[in-house]
Amino acid sequence: SKALAKAENEVKKTESDWNNRKKDIEDNYERLLREMQALNVDGTEFIKIRKHIEELRPLQDRKKNLKENLIAHKNYRNNLLAEWEDIKNIEYRKLKNAAVKVSQTLRNRVRVNVAMDSHIEPLLQLLRGEFGRKFLTSFKRLSSLDQLSLRDFAQRCREGEGSLNFNYRIPPGIAKHIANADLELFMKIEELELPATTVIWLNTAGENKTPVWQTLDELSTGQKATALLLILLLDSKAPLVVDQPEDDLDNRFIAEGAVPIMRTEKRRRQFVFSTHNANIPVLGDAELILGLAASGEAHEGHAKIPREHMGSIDSKPVRELVEEILEGGKGAFEMRRSKYGF
Repeated sequence: SKALAKAENEVKKTESDWNNRKKDIEDNYERLLREMQALNVDGTEFIKIRKHIEELRPLQDRKKNLKENLIAHKNYRNNLLAEWEDIKNIEYRKLKNAAVKVSQTLRNRVRVNVAMDSHIEPLLQLLRGEFGRKFLTSFKRLSSLDQLSLRDFAQRCREGEGSLNFNYRIPPGIAKHIANADLELFMKIEELELPATTVIWLNTAGENKTPVWQTLDELSTGQKATALLLILLLDSKAPLVVDQPEDDLDNRFIAEGAVPIMRTEKRRRQFVFSTHNANIPVLGDAELILGLAASGEAHEGHAKIPREHMGSIDSKPVRELVEEILEGGKGAFEMRRSKYGF
């Protein structure tokens, strides 16, 4: 009973203290209200505002966390972009080295040059989709640049119209439209891939004549095939299958351009030619010649290889077949054999 009485006294004391404290707070509250009313301040509205402020405090903390996360994600994205740039640079150097090798190996016949990030059509297409064709002329000014850094261009967009005008000569009005675009556009620009541009020149002059260099765009179909076949015949581990090269190549090129490379490279690489031009197997010193004979009509026909038409040039039936196919007959065959020493 003593313990119960003691507990009741403590409860009463706590209740008395609580009521006294509550009264003090309410008196202070009333006093503050009277002071605010004297200052023409709506106390009720003030309390609402304070309540809203307290409700906003957690949002302020959340905003801080979101800003920190945004910075972390931006840094992560920038690191990925940097890694991607490194990968593209590595691939570009491989292409560049391959182009140098081709130019050195075929220095008198073919030249190849590779330019990085010079084909900007993906960027122009993105800008046209965003702003329409009315700014097309201004966008095409970007095409005159020898090399365009997408990351730098996106950064200039973020910096504003003045930076775009100064660094890329984009007129102020158009630069303003670009700079005011959504930030997502600038991220898309950074994530574009501009393929490297490869330019191939062919020397169209004859042997021992002053070189005449022309790009693929300036060449005929046969000359284009000439340039590409010369490149394809270069050192590689992969077999090369060519179907009727004489359709686009003349005999002079086959004899002077393709055959010397074939004779050298066939020691390291396998070549398979389907051809009606006997210069290729004869001058190219083919290891195996297969003479196909057709039977039947059109799409219902069949091809067969007579056993006697299977072998090297040393086989008499094979040699006779080649003599029959070769332009000029046996006389031309003997002349070629004497000239090239096979």
